[in-house]
Amino acid sequence: MKAFQSIVIASAFAASVFASPFASAHASLKASDPLAGSTVASAPKQISLTFNEKIEQAFSTVRLNDSTGKAVTAAKATVDVDSPAVLRLETPTLAAGAYTVKWAVAGHDGHRRTGEFSFTVK
Repeated sequence: MKAFQSIVIASAFAASVFASPFASAHASLKASDPLAGSTVASAPKQISLTFNEKIEQAFSTVRLNDSTGKAVTAAKATVDVDSPAVLRLETPTLAAGAYTVKWAVAGHDGHRRTGEFSFTVK
């Protein structure tokens, strides 16, 4: 009986260890172009955000604001068809200055995550 209890406890522990990464797995930003905090010599034609998992188009947005907080574009971000973990926002011609990218996405689990970062155009 004691051996059976040990097996049950060990199995429950192993299951919790292996399942925990999936239970807390939400879409998180892995990379951006332009890079967060960077200064770029020329204005980007688009903002590209790469996440750790596929994101849902219907629940994902990107906003680009200038240094005064005013929205720079009314365009909607789109999920890359070939790489569904990438979200792109086409940008107009940007003047020199500081910009803030604000994003909100939902991954396959439906949980919404938000974040922001800034970059500067010389």
